[in-house]
Amino acid sequence: MEIEISPKARAKALYDAGSRSAISLAKGAGVCVRTAYNYLAEFKEGVSCERKNYKPRKKYKRTSKLEQKVIRKAKERKHIYSTRAIGASVGISHTLTQQILKENQFKFQRYQRQLKLVKENITERLKFAREMKRRWIDWGFIIFTDECSFWREDMRPEKIWTDDPENEEGIGTHGIKIHCWGAISARGAFPIQIFEENLKAADLISIMRRTLPHIVPKRIYLAARQQWGS
Repeated sequence: MEIEISPKARAKALYDAGSRSAISLAKGAGVCVRTAYNYLAEFKEGVSCERKNYKPRKKYKRTSKLEQKVIRKAKERKHIYSTRAIGASVGISHTLTQQILKENQFKFQRYQRQLKLVKENITERLKFAREMKRRWIDWGFIIFTDECSFWREDMRPEKIWTDDPENEEGIGTHGIKIHCWGAISARGAFPIQIFEENLKAADLISIMRRTLPHIVPKRIYLAARQQWGS
């Protein structure tokens, strides 16, 4: 009967035979030199070369209550959990977590970030667009603004476990982000504003005060300031 000897056991036998060179241990045990150096340090300290006896992994009984916990964690949107995080929170492996989610019609897919427009929103937007189309003379005085965010850390996943990917909004946590604000008009483009805080009404007024004098005529700017109360 053949017994397989581990590389560490072969290195230990060579060490006990008087071999103190890392290169000779590496050749004799069939390991790299760096590993041989680690073996030498352990052998000098008297560390045993026997493998550790690990406790058998505890097997949890799969119950309906356990499945409900996994599904509730997957549907929770305060945080977006991975299968490892869900499994660790309920005391099971991530493979069993995946199996439970798949059996309950969950899929690991990209979620829909845009909010769906209801019928009332569509009607209001069409009404506003048709009204603005008739007021073509005002287009020279309209300023179009928009903002977007860039996350400096990859903490906002694009995929989640969901049972309804088409209607999933996927609200989750994110890391530190940078906001960018910009605007255009018939008279030119506004300078891009970059900041870390969320854009509030006071911040928007401050941006307008700094940028409007360079874009719009003076009389319109003065009228806007009167409307702001300053």
